[in-house]
Amino acid sequence: MITKTIQALLLTVFAFAAPSLASDVHVVDVAGSGDFTSLAAAIAAAADGDVLLVRNSNPGGITLGGKGLTIINEGSPLTTLPLIRCTSLPGSSEIHIVGFDFLQLQLVACQGRILIEDCGDLNANWGEAIASVSSCSSVTMINTGFKGFDGSSITNGQDNWGADGGHALTVSNSKVNLYNCRGLGGGGDDGAWLPCGVGGDGGDGLRVIDAQARVRTFQCDFIGGYEGYGGCGDGAYGSDTNGPTGTIIPLTMAANQLAATPIIREANTYMLTIHGTPGQVPLLLTSTALFQRLFLPHVGVLHLPWPFNLQYLPPIPSSGTLTVPIWIPPLPATEQSRWRVMQVVLNAANGRYATRPISLTVVDSTF
Repeated sequence: MITKTIQALLLTVFAFAAPSLASDVHVVDVAGSGDFTSLAAAIAAAADGDVLLVRNSNPGGITLGGKGLTIINEGSPLTTLPLIRCTSLPGSSEIHIVGFDFLQLQLVACQGRILIEDCGDLNANWGEAIASVSSCSSVTMINTGFKGFDGSSITNGQDNWGADGGHALTVSNSKVNLYNCRGLGGGGDDGAWLPCGVGGDGGDGLRVIDAQARVRTFQCDFIGGYEGYGGCGDGAYGSDTNGPTGTIIPLTMAANQLAATPIIREANTYMLTIHGTPGQVPLLLTSTALFQRLFLPHVGVLHLPWPFNLQYLPPIPSSGTLTVPIWIPPLPATEQSRWRVMQVVLNAANGRYATRPISLTVVDSTF
């Protein structure tokens, strides 16, 4: 249990933020109980920085041009969107997308910061969940799954040469951080046996196109797609990861885990759980904006810009799990929401390293 002194200090993280960071909240419910029945309509009407709570949406695709929004899926089961596309996000804006299944995720020419959490499907038997990142300066994905299309889905069973499977996640000319993500390349289609055909190649789990890209990974699992068979030859298995030397960089950190909800109503207790090595001392960093730079001379990526709040937490106990309760005070009457990003820095025997970021959206209790 966190001490009263530390708890009081943590309260200031949420109680004394700049009012300019407050945003309006819009509820999307296709049944009509919210502000909008269409997610696309809510996006069109929202202002930069607004929060969209999706409880029951139609399955249409969404496109975010240069508008920064927080979009959180509160529905069950998760809404599956055929397309999530973010383009031309300016450097001053941020996009946070939480809790959607998708068939295609496209992030193109975005200079602002993008955070994708709990999206796609991390299970073993997925449908398609193709993702691509092109010419983006700061993309972070957490607990997100990708699946390349199978060659058979584009040929519907070709009579001769089998089609190649698609790559699960493709990155070009972008800086991307991946935490606890998984990608499975699409399987190659079978070629014909008579007349003679050749099977298609499997897609890659993670494919980096060019030497300008940097993809940092932590506790991720990428698997190449299986080969297709054919009477005159089989295809090749896809690569688990495939890219120019130095573009895919595993973060060599201790295997700690963080758990927290992405949204909470005001005047409730927020629970942050840290799983780690007993005796490690966590340092909690909190900010109102995303960032991305290497945590030199330590290990990891720092996701918060300076200045940020910081506070030491109690050491991780002998159980290996530290639970930190943080009281979220009521929002001012004129504000509907506030957003924070948090990151834990751990002092370990072999140095200091930064864990993955945690986003938190605080909304008015009336929503």
